[in-house]
Parts: sequence; C-alpha cells; structure tokens
Amino acid sequence: MMKQPRPLSKALALMAVGLSMVLVQCRPAPDLEAWRREILDLHRQMIDAHLKKDVRFIVDHMADGYFSVQNGEIRHPSRQDMAAEFEEYLGTTTFTEYRDLRQPIVGFSKDGSIAWLIVQVRVAGRNPDGSGGEKDFGLTWAWITLFERRGDGWVWLGEASNYKRGN
Repeated sequence: MMKQPRPLSKALALMAVGLSMVLVQCRPAPDLEAWRREILDLHRQMIDAHLKKDVRFIVDHMADGYFSVQNGEIRHPSRQDMAAEFEEYLGTTTFTEYRDLRQPIVGFSKDGSIAWLIVQVRVAGRNPDGSGGEKDFGLTWAWITLFERRGDGWVWLGEASNYKRGN
C-alpha cells in the first residue's frame, strides 16, 4: 500500500519552491549602465592594444573557443594561433589612424551575462607590399563582438567583421 503524502509535507514542499522562486527574482538586477561603460572601455583598450602592439592584452581577453567570422569563413583559432597572427600583423603595420567613426552600440541579454558591441572604425597606415617595401592602406571596418560576463569582467567570445577599402 502506497503512503499518502502528509499535508504538512506538501505545504513545506510548496513553500520551498515558492521561496526559491522569490529568491531568484530578488537577485539584484545587473547595473547595465556600468557594464556598458566597461564594454566601451574594453573597446578603447583593444584599440590602444593595436596601436601599442600589445598582443598579450588582446589574447588575454579571448575566451577558450573564440570564433571569428570573416571573408566567408568561420574560424575557431586557438589563443596561440591568434597570438601568432596578431604578432605578425601588428609587427608589420604602422597605424596613422584607428578611430571610431560613430558611437559604438552596446547591448545585453536579459540577464546581462552576454553583451554585444557593434562598431564602425577607420583604420589607416602602412604595411608590407610583398616586395620588400611598404604601401599605404585605408579601411573602414565594421564588426560585432560578443562578450560573456565571467566573474567581475568580460571575455571576448568572438566576432563577425567586414571592411571596405578607402573612406
């Protein structure tokens, strides 16, 4: 014969479920404006890292499993691969301009754990021409970067980007 649950047990179970729902809803809402400023500051620091050729800063902010969508390709390069790519790129490029063309757009998932940054920048300078000399370049880049909140900071999950030559 199966034992019938006691009314007190049912009441306690319902109270526990209700209390847990209330506690989840009582978590303080994330300060999205402060987090927006953090994302914008990280964007500025990434631009500075390019100008200062600080590959370590860039790679240290990448998540494991980082992705890149560009030129019709989806890539999942390792940190070591990204470090090597940035070492070569930054080591052979002289920037004369690297600036936002419009105010970056920052958005968040409902719980604030995921953020995105949409930017349009002008990048110009000089880089190798393939024959031992250098050539001028000027590009307008646009990209969306995805970030995930981990602990007290943000990691760079990946990005999708494109560019056009000239102005």
